[in-house]
Amino acid sequence: MKTKIDATDVRIVEELRKNARITMKELGARVFLTGQAVRNRVEQLEDMGILQRYTINVNCPVFGYKVHAVIRVQLRHGPVEALKACCRKEGRRTIHCYRTTGDNLYFLDMYFLDMEALDAFLAEVEPL
Repeated sequence: MKTKIDATDVRIVEELRKNARITMKELGARVFLTGQAVRNRVEQLEDMGILQRYTINVNCPVFGYKVHAVIRVQLRHGPVEALKACCRKEGRRTIHCYRTTGDNLYFLDMYFLDMEALDAFLAEVEPL
């Protein structure tokens, strides 16, 4: 059984996050594999516990994102688009973003590759 992921696996996961209902043939075309080859990869990712359920829940710690944080962000100066851009950068996975009552108050449920990635995120959102 496969125990490590590669760049193709990452691309497969990203495509499935965009559209979990994509056909294996179309997914294969997007990651430059045959439909059968991509099906085998998806089954391996399921066996590894990276892909779970039909909706494609990514098991972040297995996928390399070891730091889990729930972060409260109140936007004072920056637009919400700036917060979204911070959340999308490499080294971070946003699981949920909740907007609560109050002025521009958000709670983010996120995973980070390491503490340095978390610290970088916090430094980016602080001026917002």
